[in-house]
Amino acid sequence: MYADDRLPRFAAGHGPVVQWNATLPLIAAEDGSPILDPFVRWAFSLNEGDLLAVSPGVEADDSWRFLSYGERAWGAAGACDRPWPYLEELLRRPLAAVGANGVLRLPEEAEALRAGQIMLHAEVEAHTRAFTLRPPDDRRTDMDWLLEARYVLPILPGFQVMLPDDLLWILDLGKDDQLAYEVRLDLAEYEPWDLKAPPESRSLITLGPGGLLALPHALRVPAALKPNAKVGLKVIFWYGVKLEIRPEIV
Repeated sequence: MYADDRLPRFAAGHGPVVQWNATLPLIAAEDGSPILDPFVRWAFSLNEGDLLAVSPGVEADDSWRFLSYGERAWGAAGACDRPWPYLEELLRRPLAAVGANGVLRLPEEAEALRAGQIMLHAEVEAHTRAFTLRPPDDRRTDMDWLLEARYVLPILPGFQVMLPDDLLWILDLGKDDQLAYEVRLDLAEYEPWDLKAPPESRSLITLGPGGLLALPHALRVPAALKPNAKVGLKVIFWYGVKLEIRPEIV
């Protein structure tokens, strides 16, 4: 799906993923440190060198919860005039760091996570963006794997939009790749497609340079000609992946 050597640099602050509930195993580096694979780093917008605040998990004594220090710092700075008390509390926690190739450099308090297989439980919801690392537990029943990301894209001349670089990377899409799509009212639904013929009831469209995507005629309404007109893009990973584009209400 993706190549780690093309991993883009994610913007600071809140990332596009708004929902992710999943539990998955992590592989370990030679020294036993957990490795955050590229998909996890995209989901949490983590770059090499980013810091993570660490606190004991509530699931078990040997679990630890991680949240992005940078994201919390940006959030506090944007939410109030004097964010220092919130940042000070954050800095009092042990800090982990994302190393090269996603190797997670753990603080001394969480060194036990370097022994044996480790599971990552993702918690991304409206007001929560964190993950918990813990040893496997055969008694647990893990929830379904579901991820949703959202973007707002400006409409470019010619009724086109440019798909974000990080999304092109995670889907391994580029110029001349095809998407199969269908339109229902003001909603256009796409899925990556690498076969010659589209599935029944769907049409094919080819991506242009840089991920340029022409909007279907159903979305070429007068509102799309207004200055600063935008569309909302929802990306859903669930038994495959689909992209939904509809006009953004302003």
